[in-house]
Amino acid sequence: MGCHRACLAELVFSLVAEEVGRGAKSMRTTEALSRAVLTLSLLMLAGSTACGEGPPVDTSLLSGKPCEPPCWQGLTPGVSTEEEASEFLGISELVDRTAVYRSDLTLGTGEVVGVSMQWWSSANTARTWREHANEFIVKDDVLQEIAVFLDYEVTLGDLLTRYGSPHRWEVLWVSLDTPDIDVILYYPTRGVTARVRLPSLGVPLEPSTEVRQVRYLRPLQKEDFLSLGPQVGYFPIDEVESLREWAGYGPVNP
Repeated sequence: MGCHRACLAELVFSLVAEEVGRGAKSMRTTEALSRAVLTLSLLMLAGSTACGEGPPVDTSLLSGKPCEPPCWQGLTPGVSTEEEASEFLGISELVDRTAVYRSDLTLGTGEVVGVSMQWWSSANTARTWREHANEFIVKDDVLQEIAVFLDYEVTLGDLLTRYGSPHRWEVLWVSLDTPDIDVILYYPTRGVTARVRLPSLGVPLEPSTEVRQVRYLRPLQKEDFLSLGPQVGYFPIDEVESLREWAGYGPVNP
């Protein structure tokens, strides 16, 4: 029964995802589609467990199933509610429910601006190489951002093949104690930001470079992406000058 239910859910997923991909004409339609995808996502994951398989792995970044960015597993920044995000954490087989945390979100001043829901995936219970958990950021009862570490191999070549060249990218130092750097690639119109890590400056970005983390946010037009001020989910305005035009693979220089 579980296997049959999972197969049926996957079939319906593809139909709903097509509608989401075409773009809904109203907020009410968008909310209905997002809720349907979320419900079916949880149903299919439960069916996989019933079939005796191991913990499921989210592959939606490349597969587009059950939905395309900025939607992730039926949750969409700017559309989904805090209640829906909480429901996902309580039901989804992607979540290790022994490691779910909730805290207030502050931005420098100590003022509470939202809620952070952090969780580890069931596919990575050893918590290898990750410095942070996955995260949902909620503000005013609306999901603003989804940050997910990938549990399967995605290379920079895979990312560029799927989404094309990033609109902008930048380099961030991981800490003062190591030469490691993070390269952040921005796809604002898709609502996607990807992160890769290199051992130091001068090391080239290559097709085989591993993508470590992806963030899903509200889509923005390219001009709006560069003009917005500090907010949950995007970089502060004083960092705009650090953004670079994409020039292809090669060494990352200062």
